[in-house]
Amino acid sequence: MQAPDIKSEDLGDGFVRITAPKYIVEIPKGWEVGRETSFGQREYMGTDGEMGTMTGSAKGSNWDRLYQTSLYFIRRSMKGEPTPYKIVKAKQGYEAMTFNMMYEERPVARYVILMNDKEEILALSVKIPSKAKQKEMEKAFQRMVDTAKMR
Repeated sequence: MQAPDIKSEDLGDGFVRITAPKYIVEIPKGWEVGRETSFGQREYMGTDGEMGTMTGSAKGSNWDRLYQTSLYFIRRSMKGEPTPYKIVKAKQGYEAMTFNMMYEERPVARYVILMNDKEEILALSVKIPSKAKQKEMEKAFQRMVDTAKMR
């Protein structure tokens, strides 16, 4: 199933480029693309895991506030302890915040929030279902992060 508001392009290397109204990302081929919710969230589901995107505005906010707001919602749906966040420069040039949720000494989710110069954000996430799938999911997520562009 493909959401009606996106365009999908097969890249021929096991990934597809998803062009949504507000952003572009690359995800593994064969994954289901969910509909965008009224608050800008979309899920991408594969047999091995789940990734997500969320768009929004950060006007008048800062990284500390974005981190605390993110944790409020994450903790409602997931067990674990967050790592401190880091501010980095993403491959596409955006300023970005990164952090993980840890449970039983392993990452169970990773988060990257990209911010453009208009203070718009694109939050990216991956759930890591097991230690056996960790490398595979992290590789797919890194591709999503490295190719993410806000439109």
